[in-house]
Amino acid sequence: MKNKFIIVSLDDWEGLYYKNELLSEGHEIRRDKLVRLMKQHKVWDVEFEYLNQEGENIVQAYASMFNTYSEAKAYIEQ
Repeated sequence: MKNKFIIVSLDDWEGLYYKNELLSEGHEIRRDKLVRLMKQHKVWDVEFEYLNQEGENIVQAYASMFNTYSEAKAYIEQ
């Protein structure tokens, strides 16, 4: 995985992944928090992805994003 952040979104929830790990999640990843984390981790690339319906159902059932991007990746819209 390249040195980048991946923000995975669904209806009203987002998860921020870095090097496969969930760094932050919430209703939105605020710009100031994103910029601070980018500086902290020296990341200059951000990719945005969206969960499919099955992934959304899982996240809503557990009330939390997937712990790793590898887990979320199976449910990314194509």
